[in-house]
Amino acid sequence: LCLGGKIMNNKFVSIVIDKEEGSRFLVSDDRSIDTVDLSNDKQTSIARINIKDDITTVCRYENGESKGTISLNIGKEQVKIDSSSNKITYVDNNIRDLARLYSIDLNEGETTDVEKIRGLCKILADIMITTIHLSDYSWGFSKMVINGRKSFEEDFSPSIIIFTGIAAKYIFNKNEKNVFEDGNIGMLLCQEINNYSKNT
Repeated sequence: LCLGGKIMNNKFVSIVIDKEEGSRFLVSDDRSIDTVDLSNDKQTSIARINIKDDITTVCRYENGESKGTISLNIGKEQVKIDSSSNKITYVDNNIRDLARLYSIDLNEGETTDVEKIRGLCKILADIMITTIHLSDYSWGFSKMVINGRKSFEEDFSPSIIIFTGIAAKYIFNKNEKNVFEDGNIGMLLCQEINNYSKNT
């Protein structure tokens, strides 16, 4: 795995190249990137994953054409944690239910630990990435998809994955000392997305 901070056309702030899989993970904080044009220029398939406070959208593009969007109930603010005490101050009900499916209990007012939240974030990262494929959906996917489309119409193996939203801030952050410093799960979630790219 090659990590870098190479600027591509002054738009991409970071790039991850997974040499074994041939996939490229581009992380951008520039919302003006035209993914359709990029897909058309490269004549390739692209997944654009935009992680926000309380929702993640996964958009598919193939040879310059948009092929649809799946929305997931995953975001950095869906679990809030006090950075000084490690106490959970808020848990979204859907996230709480998902965590219970995997024997992880999350309750407001309890003191948590990094490994418990990292375990949750591994599950969320898996759901987020595997959304772009038809096969091997976890049971967590059906819990987190928001209405409407449950999958893309055909199997989709993008050559480029672009992350936008909070990923531009967090995905290369190696901070292990205070992963809750922003009071949410954003940093750990993005660390696990990056770990996912290394382990698949």
